[in-house]
Amino acid sequence: MDWLKAILEKAAVTDGKLDVEAVMKQITAEFPKHAVPKKEFNDKVKELETANSTIAELKKESEGNEELQKKIGEYETEIGNLKKSAEDTAKKHVLKEKLTKSGVLDPDYLIYKHGGIEKFNFDKENNPLGVDDVLKSYKEDKSMSHLFKTGSAYTPAGGADLPAVNPFAKDTFNMTEQGKLLKNNPEQARALAAAAGVKI
Repeated sequence: MDWLKAILEKAAVTDGKLDVEAVMKQITAEFPKHAVPKKEFNDKVKELETANSTIAELKKESEGNEELQKKIGEYETEIGNLKKSAEDTAKKHVLKEKLTKSGVLDPDYLIYKHGGIEKFNFDKENNPLGVDDVLKSYKEDKSMSHLFKTGSAYTPAGGADLPAVNPFAKDTFNMTEQGKLLKNNPEQARALAAAAGVKI
């Protein structure tokens, strides 16, 4: 859920109100990258249940019948494939989340570039192992640097932090601070003045 936290931290608050529509657009765009769609998961579960019940019925009806025994073998193979597919879907979801937390911008591409989900190691609970070691070689490769967050963000001069007090507010009025703010960061000065109900 770090992706959701990041969206909320960057959310624009204007006049004390959160821009809910913009936040929802970002969440709607990011959510599919971080979650297995419910319909896809439910479809896999339903397929598995149907295959299991079909095999149970066939076993009862087919004792002594070679053709039916062959069909049962085919269904058992299909169940094995469905289980593996469901397991791979779960593994991929957890792996993508781990890669995103590690600063990967396009986890699907990195998984593809590494050779697929099978090339990663997982523990018994399907948690990825050794992801940092895998990422190290990609981070060192300059042709792959575009896959990672750089960590350097643009902060305009004087725009990193707001002053602890608003020099335009009635209670904390301070002409010296207003002058400094107007000289060093006019945009911030306008925003603080507007918040205090003063026009510049």
